[in-house]
Amino acid sequence: MECWADCYDGRTSRKRKRLLRLTDEQHITLVSDDGETRYRIQDLVVSRRLGRTSRRIEMPDGVVCEVFDNDAVDWLLATSGSPVPGRLVDRLESSLRYVVVACVLTGLFLWGAIGYGIPQMARHVANLVPVAASTALGDDVLEVLDRTFFDASRLDETEKDSARALFARMIPGLPPGYRFDLVFRSGQAVGANAFALPTGTIVVTDELIRVIEDPHELESILAHEIGHVIGRHSLRQLIQGSTIALVMMAVTGDISAVAAMSGALPVMLTETYYSREFEREADQYAYDYLSARGISGKHFVRILDRIAGSGATVGFLSTHPSVDERVQTFSR
Repeated sequence: MECWADCYDGRTSRKRKRLLRLTDEQHITLVSDDGETRYRIQDLVVSRRLGRTSRRIEMPDGVVCEVFDNDAVDWLLATSGSPVPGRLVDRLESSLRYVVVACVLTGLFLWGAIGYGIPQMARHVANLVPVAASTALGDDVLEVLDRTFFDASRLDETEKDSARALFARMIPGLPPGYRFDLVFRSGQAVGANAFALPTGTIVVTDELIRVIEDPHELESILAHEIGHVIGRHSLRQLIQGSTIALVMMAVTGDISAVAAMSGALPVMLTETYYSREFEREADQYAYDYLSARGISGKHFVRILDRIAGSGATVGFLSTHPSVDERVQTFSR
């Protein structure tokens, strides 16, 4: 048996057409203008078969040959008793049926991992991390927010003291280790809003305080933000986002810019889903808090409806559940 190959001598980049000939079951001969060179088949390094691409054969003296006749290379290895690398994978990849099955199984794996496995793993890992370590993640967050989103609060001290007194009554009984604090900022673009930092600090905007009509409305919002803190949502979001990136890299086998761009949309959608799940958990904590103290959940509904204006539902790409969904939760 013999076949043609494109060969490189290992000293120059020039490609030369050479003849590879099977001498016996254990040797091949490379025929060139300068003569013949004999090699033991066991000493060759042969690349795996990949579709119709050429195979790379590395000789022990540095010569490298590219052979486009994949069947000839497989026959050569089989004749010498050497293992044929990649043959099973090539058969699977050459069958449309197996390709479709592999795509379906990969999709189911990703769906299960992203929808269930990763969130549960993140919850477990986050609960193992000491509170002091997770709060360190938020030490500089407020400073960054002050530079990008917030201005100094313009509320008078009477309004601030009233809100702080309400918050102080909510802190006893909360898990230890957090540095619970209530701070005020002018929200500008973010408007009437509240944010929970991993440290336990809760930021309330002036705009939110101004639309509050009942202390229980503010209490319900603060309970929601406390739910984010003790639920360790910031740490879990960090773990989940990092794990998704690793899974995408493992599935695609590529960390190039092209792979990053192709994975941007699914990552964005799954991260949005995770955010809504965290909001639902915080809503449930707020509902339980209000119910335990005999406070109607309608206070939370009213402030949400007032902030939302029309009360219309928010689209899928939102980090919060729809207003209608939250109304159902707090109207039970």
